[in-house]
Amino acid sequence: MAKTNNSQKKSTKNSTRKATAKNTKRVATAKKSANTKSVKKPVVKKVEKEFVPEVKVEEVKPEVIKTSRTKSTKNDGFVSKTKNNILKNWEERREFVIACIIIAILAIIIVLLAVCKRIPKTKNGEEVLASVDGLTVTSDKLYQDLKNQYGTTNVINMIDEYIANDYVKKLTKDDEKYVNQVVDYYKQYAEYYGASFEDFLSQYVGIQGVTNEKEFRAYVTKDYKKTLAVKKYIGSTISEEELKKEFNENYKEKLTVRHILIEVNDETSEEDAKKKAEDLINQLNEVKDDADKLEKKFKDLAYDNSDDKASYEDGGLFKDFSKSGVDEAFYNASKKLKKGEYTAEPVKSQYGYHVILKVSSKTNKYKDVKETIKKDLAEKKLNEDSTLQVKSWDKLRKKYKLKINDTDVEKAYKKTVSDGSKKEETKKDSSSETNETTENNESSETKEETSSEE
Repeated sequence: MAKTNNSQKKSTKNSTRKATAKNTKRVATAKKSANTKSVKKPVVKKVEKEFVPEVKVEEVKPEVIKTSRTKSTKNDGFVSKTKNNILKNWEERREFVIACIIIAILAIIIVLLAVCKRIPKTKNGEEVLASVDGLTVTSDKLYQDLKNQYGTTNVINMIDEYIANDYVKKLTKDDEKYVNQVVDYYKQYAEYYGASFEDFLSQYVGIQGVTNEKEFRAYVTKDYKKTLAVKKYIGSTISEEELKKEFNENYKEKLTVRHILIEVNDETSEEDAKKKAEDLINQLNEVKDDADKLEKKFKDLAYDNSDDKASYEDGGLFKDFSKSGVDEAFYNASKKLKKGEYTAEPVKSQYGYHVILKVSSKTNKYKDVKETIKKDLAEKKLNEDSTLQVKSWDKLRKKYKLKINDTDVEKAYKKTVSDGSKKEETKKDSSSETNETTENNESSETKEETSSEE
């Protein structure tokens, strides 16, 4: 507008300059004031309303802030210029981003090349890990040595861990209880030796890389799942007839007893434990004719004397158990008792000596204990046949379609399975030879005695 006024002033004649100038000034002033009133706020708002959608479309909101701060005082061409600035800045930004990506890629390539150069290689391309005069240790040689020494064991352990986790997806409450007992057992020993749990496991037990109770629990669970997996497989091979026979003989009855345990340990010898148990039985004999007094007396004695931490506070109560998971001598003694009877002699178990009072017995349902019977029979079979575990794992791996591609590892694996399967046969052969020798000796001794008598 200023340029237009100047050009108009130059083209006006000299005779009318003053009048025209005054008129022009008045008109300009009027226009300026009119434009100021009409444009000042409404136009700015209108421009911002039109401009914001454009920003959203281009997805460059930061440019709105930048443009509004450097906005021109002129309204003509404001929107179009802002669009051009945004597009220009976006192009510059895109070029900058692309440049940064290229630089980053080049930097990575340079680092990789630098790292590769740190490890020298032999003429045939093998990496040289270490060397001394006369010897070069390459990565291929190290791999071959480790594979020959530990390859088969590590490969099979990895496979067995996978199979165990898949075959035994979840632990039962009894299984979790067992894991907790193992963890507590090792914690008590760590305290006994005055060592931290980590030091105890690494120095006394030989478990490396386990730093806390959580990791040890995971270690025990992983190992126990392998045991459960092989038991489950063996259980699947047991006939229904054998399962029902075992149920009728050992699992049909569910027992509840009270017991007092006198533990055999470093402080209490086996002789002392048995003598103490006999003394407790003598005290019970004093009230044996009164059932109520007998039960009360038993509870009191259990609370004061029993070494079973799980039951002594409840008068030695041990509820609803079958043969599974119970010491065999303890179970057999409990089963023979009638309701309200207690053992006349101390019962020796793997824990010490027990005094047992029978409280009640119920009948189990076959379907409720079938899986437990399978597990227990499998354990019994494993104890009777030392090769069964090796054979069962071999069959279980085949069920999961084991395929060993490395010929060295495959050869070592087959040898391990073969050797494991022959142990029991060798044991049986030596046992039969011993029996034959014994029988022959007895026979010869009998003949000698007969001849001497004659």
